[in-house]
Amino acid sequence: MTLEALLPLYGGYTLARNDGVIFLKGALPGEVVEADLVQKRRDYSVAAVRKVVQPSPDRVTPRCPVFGICGGCHYQYIAYPRQVGIKEEVALECLRRIGRLEVSLDQPLPSEPWHYRRRAQLKVSEDGRIGFYRSQTHEVVEFKECLLLSSEVNIALGRIRSVGLPPGVRELHLQSGDVVIAMVKGEGFDRGEVVERLSSAGLSGVAFEDGTVEGAGEVCLDLNGYHYMVSAGTFFQSNWSLNRRLVSLVTGLIERIAPERIMDLYAGAGNFSIPASPHTGEVTAVEADPSAFRDGEKNLLLNGIENVTFIQRRVEGFRTGRKASLIIVDPPRQGLEKETLRLVMEVRPEWLVYVSCNPSTFARDLGRLGGSYGVESIRLVDMFAQTYHIELLGILRRKAD
Repeated sequence: MTLEALLPLYGGYTLARNDGVIFLKGALPGEVVEADLVQKRRDYSVAAVRKVVQPSPDRVTPRCPVFGICGGCHYQYIAYPRQVGIKEEVALECLRRIGRLEVSLDQPLPSEPWHYRRRAQLKVSEDGRIGFYRSQTHEVVEFKECLLLSSEVNIALGRIRSVGLPPGVRELHLQSGDVVIAMVKGEGFDRGEVVERLSSAGLSGVAFEDGTVEGAGEVCLDLNGYHYMVSAGTFFQSNWSLNRRLVSLVTGLIERIAPERIMDLYAGAGNFSIPASPHTGEVTAVEADPSAFRDGEKNLLLNGIENVTFIQRRVEGFRTGRKASLIIVDPPRQGLEKETLRLVMEVRPEWLVYVSCNPSTFARDLGRLGGSYGVESIRLVDMFAQTYHIELLGILRRKAD
């Protein structure tokens, strides 16, 4: 069927209409395409582009030979500046439709379009192939080089392929900082053989799911002049270069307003707490994950920071009788739970810094906060170039009583 792509939608689709609503995969707004129906649901259908009849001037040739087969990328057929624009349009639509907010966005923080990822969660097939899953399957798609991974990770992966992995390994999580280390998952494999092979491939350390480590168990990254250690398997922003720019932006705000006390919720290993520490009296950093909590405490010692206190607790169960001038929240995709919103309302900070990886829950939460907080700034932080994923930074300020 012939379709005209109308508006961008979250998830890498565009809106089209043909006897109902169609989520169209592989088209840019304004294009006319030939498409095949791949799924029909009660309220909408899903179609995939078979042929582009009238291309957009923003359409480009994907650089990766397995684009469209590997499930890691979604937007390689779109020129990078237009990718940023599409994500901003999607974010604004979410803010209008879900949050009932009519706002404009500040200048985005764009990414390097290629080779920006310092960590990767790779899948291993039963016959030893290493790659990413094909979209909506458990079929492993191999590639010679991933154009999103840093050169260090690509080089390490090439060496690992040359030595191979023993049977039973199902996942290989690589992360790169001052060294490259791996977290290995699976069952029934010989640990000694895994360590021997990965060491011969040049890795500095290997960790396993039960917490045991052979060699280096962590990498060190430069967090705007601070040493930032993260253990194997601990979350950190894979687009580290852009993360440093995001942290600089948040730190600049903190330096200007000089809050007496900061609460950093979902603090990780101190991504915001550590660089904020010189510009405030004290920081309370709340983090549930045991590995990230331990890394955070080590980072305080490593950098000689004494005015940050880490608390290992779920944010949703954290209560404090103390006030804070500024709260930072960087929640998972589900956004702020009601208990967290209640905590914010109890603490009543003048400023709220909200880092989000989900425009829908971000818009929902800003709508819920709208009675007490006004929007000072919202901008796209394009952590995941070539994909449909959207990261946003919101700065909110408490309204006058």
